[in-house]
Amino acid sequence: MPLDLRAILTTVAALLSGILAALALTNPVLRDWAIVASPSEVDRWISSGPTAVGLGAVIAVLACALSQRRGSRRAAWIAIAAGVAVIAIVRAVVPEVASLDLLIALIIVKSVAAGTILGCVVAVSWDRTATKNATLLGVLATFLAIRTFAGGTARMTTSSVGEPSWWLIGATAAAAIACAVTAQAGFRIRKPDSGEIRIALVVITALAIGHRVLGAVIDRQQYASEATAWIVMVLAAGAALALTWIAAYRLGDASGAGGKFLWAATALAAASAPLFVDIAKGSGYWGDLKSPWVLVLFAALPVAVGLRLHKQVPNFVPIAVLVAVPLSELLPFDSAHGVWSIALKIAALGLAGGLLFGSLAPGSLVDATLGLAIPFAAMTFSSIAILTDQLSFPPMMTSTYIQGQLDIDAVSPHGDGGLFGRGIGITVDYVTAQTVGTAILFALIIGFCGAAILRRSHPPVEVSEPTETA
Repeated sequence: MPLDLRAILTTVAALLSGILAALALTNPVLRDWAIVASPSEVDRWISSGPTAVGLGAVIAVLACALSQRRGSRRAAWIAIAAGVAVIAIVRAVVPEVASLDLLIALIIVKSVAAGTILGCVVAVSWDRTATKNATLLGVLATFLAIRTFAGGTARMTTSSVGEPSWWLIGATAAAAIACAVTAQAGFRIRKPDSGEIRIALVVITALAIGHRVLGAVIDRQQYASEATAWIVMVLAAGAALALTWIAAYRLGDASGAGGKFLWAATALAAASAPLFVDIAKGSGYWGDLKSPWVLVLFAALPVAVGLRLHKQVPNFVPIAVLVAVPLSELLPFDSAHGVWSIALKIAALGLAGGLLFGSLAPGSLVDATLGLAIPFAAMTFSSIAILTDQLSFPPMMTSTYIQGQLDIDAVSPHGDGGLFGRGIGITVDYVTAQTVGTAILFALIIGFCGAAILRRSHPPVEVSEPTETA
């Protein structure tokens, strides 16, 4: 069989575009920042991140829809190259930024560019198994692994995971341009159904706004009483699931529709939220792994295996794995939060995500884009994870105490390989009523998503076109 260089190039470009889009859409709240401003201005800057990510998710679906309407693969690759160029400009400008308003503008511009890349790469990659899997691999592996690179920063930045590296920007731009040059005019993106696009745009807009509002409500409970905080979190989780149910019903989950794909994305977002809090607390202290790059392998390889084996594994298996991840928080502290535990959780999420996303990948391009954007935009679950962590943190394990423990010599013969594998011994009882409540809440959220995935399919809701009357 002759080597198809064009197919190889397209697969590599899809992988790189998925990685860059996911990296640019990942914008966790910064822990430290070089900003001197009033509390209201700092709050405005912090809230701009989630808002920009939600906007990026909407733009992704819109970009995919426009690519379908145009039908030209060359135009889609050119749009991807333009999005990469915008991210490169942001990357170059950020170190010189001295204005908070300009930084907020750059965050929004970067998210819009990332959404454009994500939507266009789905449009050009979804018709071939290899390129579709490359896109899924790039997005899922980056979503799971990129937060291990987060940490405090001594300067302004658009994300605590850092700006995309120049080699990634350059390689993605070169691959996109090469694909645009070599694109075959006769091999066009399939035309969309107008009702399908309309539903997808309404759904992603409703989900992005809904999650943003619910996340903001939860964030404001930081100084509320514990009982009030739990009531708000439970109600917010229920509201998010109700909104997802309505959205999935509108999308439908029969062949080609994206309802079950949306549930899979929601389940992955919920299962990963508590883990991301653990990663944020241990960022930069990876013990025997030496580098967070090792954790990239723990994310990428299981995702690839899941995408390869999804036809052989029933869907209840990855759902059970996703449920087990938050329940693992009930294990003793070192077992639940050590570096190897974090690595295994990332691998478990990667395998489950690969199996579910490979099995449930919809035929609809806009539905696929919508599902891939949800893990980044589902801020309700990340806000719940952050607040429950604050509620369940043992009193003696304050940030000052942990920092003091982290400063202990990593090779101390008296250490026992405690927090994040650095020879730190912390003997408090981590499992509290709050910890149990958190694990059960997230397990129930994922279980609800899993039940929706496993139930009998229904077709998408038909949207009738308006008719003219005489």
